[in-house]
Amino acid sequence: MRGEFEKELEQYLAHRRRAKIKFPSLFTTKKKMPAPELPPEIQQYEEGSPAEPLEMMPGEEPELPKPGFMTKLLQTLGLVTTDEKTPEIPQEQVQQMLVKDEVNQDMKEIAKIALLVIKQLPADQMGAFKSSPEFARLKELLKKHQLIK
Repeated sequence: MRGEFEKELEQYLAHRRRAKIKFPSLFTTKKKMPAPELPPEIQQYEEGSPAEPLEMMPGEEPELPKPGFMTKLLQTLGLVTTDEKTPEIPQEQVQQMLVKDEVNQDMKEIAKIALLVIKQLPADQMGAFKSSPEFARLKELLKKHQLIK
């Protein structure tokens, strides 16, 4: 009796190993349907080629895509801002910012040179300079412009 059971079990298991169950894959691509035949007066574009922009009526603005759920969520949290029109910075304001940046770079270089010269002072003059109000003012200015910590 036991021998028969083992034989049947072996046959059953061997049959199960051979039988392959096919599950539909989530990653399989669907077969594309053949393109329908179109009349010759209709122009077809290749995939990936840009189509010509549609002509718009004067004064008409193109429709922008509506923001999705995640964009709306991020906007409500204040993490993303989507302004319709970004404000333009006037040219003279840009020039002022560039000049200010250049001045800051020059100030940094001047401060480095001054500190190198101060380090070369003899010990007695260094002590006198560190106790002077000029040294306190120098430290204050360097901290103000974030040139030192």
